[in-house]
Amino acid sequence: MDRTIIVGDVHGCYFELTALLEEIGVRDEDRLVFVGDLITKGPANREVLEFIRQRRNCESVLGNHEYLLLQHYRGQQVALESAHRQTIAELGKDFEVFMNLVAKFPYYIDLGNYLVVHAGIRPGLPMEKQSVEDLTQLRTLNGPRPGSKAGIPWFERYRGEKTVIFGHWVFDSPLIQANAIGIDTGCVYGGQLTAFILPANRLVSVPAVKAYVKKG
Repeated sequence: MDRTIIVGDVHGCYFELTALLEEIGVRDEDRLVFVGDLITKGPANREVLEFIRQRRNCESVLGNHEYLLLQHYRGQQVALESAHRQTIAELGKDFEVFMNLVAKFPYYIDLGNYLVVHAGIRPGLPMEKQSVEDLTQLRTLNGPRPGSKAGIPWFERYRGEKTVIFGHWVFDSPLIQANAIGIDTGCVYGGQLTAFILPANRLVSVPAVKAYVKKG
């Protein structure tokens, strides 16, 4: 049976990505879906993007870090952090090539009974009316900004028919709720890289080689 494998935030952790896919035993016919934030902070951003570009049946939603770099590429004024500048330097002359790839990433991927987004969704709001800021940054419903952890987590109020699989919010172990599955387990911070496999509803994780950055 063909599988869909949803992978948590990679953040340039290419070694861990290959270890995870080997642990799963990924086949050519498997569909690989990433929750975004493929790059920045980790050591091998180019390798991760090359993997996405070259592999068949491989796709990703747009993460907040890709979105920020895409805005920068398009000439918009954004606040680049050192991790973003390091990624730009790493991609070098191919920055344009990779940004053209990132520009094709959708804000969400509909898998039938599941929705894949990077960060979160506003409960009760149709997907076509969700903002890109919320889809790439949302954590709480009443925080001072979309990415804030202060307030009520969006997944505590979400009651939609489709289960949302998301990243962005780092958990020590995957968050499993009736309507939401969080699979960012902080690989780049020394945690794990996690995948959720359909239709078996199985979680697989591999440990990080090391903490590449400190968790902020």
